[in-house]
Amino acid sequence: MRRSLVVALLIALFSTSIVAPTNAAVRPGSKCLIKGEKNVSSKKTFTCIKFGSKLIWSKGKAVKPKATVTPVPSSSPTPEPSATSESEPIAPTDEITFANLATNYSGVPYWAWRKSAEKIAKSQPSDTKITVLIGPNTVPVNKKPADAVALASRMYADYSQSSEFVLIYYNFRDIAWAEKYLEQYIGKDGGYDTSGEVKKMCPSVDRCNSAAAMLNQKTLIGVTIITASDSQRNDSNFTSGTLEAHEYSHTIQDKQFVGRIPRDRQPPRWLTEGGAEFIQTASVQYKSFSKYQADRERITKDLYYGHLFNVRWLNDFLNPPTIGINWENWNKYDGWRVYDVGFMVSEILVSIGGPNAIMEIFKLMGDGLTYQESFAKVFGISWDAGITTINQVLAKQIG
Repeated sequence: MRRSLVVALLIALFSTSIVAPTNAAVRPGSKCLIKGEKNVSSKKTFTCIKFGSKLIWSKGKAVKPKATVTPVPSSSPTPEPSATSESEPIAPTDEITFANLATNYSGVPYWAWRKSAEKIAKSQPSDTKITVLIGPNTVPVNKKPADAVALASRMYADYSQSSEFVLIYYNFRDIAWAEKYLEQYIGKDGGYDTSGEVKKMCPSVDRCNSAAAMLNQKTLIGVTIITASDSQRNDSNFTSGTLEAHEYSHTIQDKQFVGRIPRDRQPPRWLTEGGAEFIQTASVQYKSFSKYQADRERITKDLYYGHLFNVRWLNDFLNPPTIGINWENWNKYDGWRVYDVGFMVSEILVSIGGPNAIMEIFKLMGDGLTYQESFAKVFGISWDAGITTINQVLAKQIG
């Protein structure tokens, strides 16, 4: 089943963030993430530059002091801070378009986060019923899963969502219990073969670190099974709510095309998983850009080592002949690539078109359009032109 990858084995590869948030102390010559990114620290402005094959912080330039301005008293009340003001940095001056993406790509993370945060701040969650089922021997890692689900729901408040979302938490001792409830909500006519799925995600006490989402294609109820073993207690993906937001976003994706898409079509796997990875991060961290950056680093940091991802590799991965048809091409790659490379492409698309841009592709494919037609309708340029620019930008970021 497409989402039964053992999440924790992949997540375990990632440590805490090494990206310095705005206004945090910066050491010249230390590693940075995005070429052209700026950071103000100790009265200096540091720039992320390429030195040889590495990205490092520059020596820094002194910040010129601003003239003191005495404020004029006003009887107007002080405005409430916006939902995005907690950690919001100085905004890049130019919004991202495909026309300027090649020169303004350093602003992609900020604009993708900001457009998503603004959407969440002005939206209400859907009226989806959230059902949480906990095994008799299980203690969930995340005590408030509904909070994260609601944030992802708010990001896509204007899209159809499931009437009910069921979260099934279990550990190795509760496998039989979890199988019973998965059978109850999905069964044999729900569009999935779930036999053995619960145990495959939790084959032993020490190897019980995973999650999987599915949508009952008959009842359209979203279901997610999540393990809750001791090894996950300090794992930020399990404690922060990003895992629940990720799985719920899959049910929103599925709701747009399941039962409507032609049988010979399938949204790209890197958009399915990478889009969910972006949604989980941008939704849970919508109040803090620095926290968004930290999660972004955790997800994508393997891409910055080895310099393996040139334009040719990226095009083979992102634009195979079977794109929009099936997922066979991605079976030959490391399983995490659909998540981290997919995250970065989704981030680019959201920075240009807002969070609706990636979900609209699923909806349009459900309406019968091809992937290429859907992309062109959303962005106003052909897929061939878009992927050419995307590949060039990604190669600059991670090459």
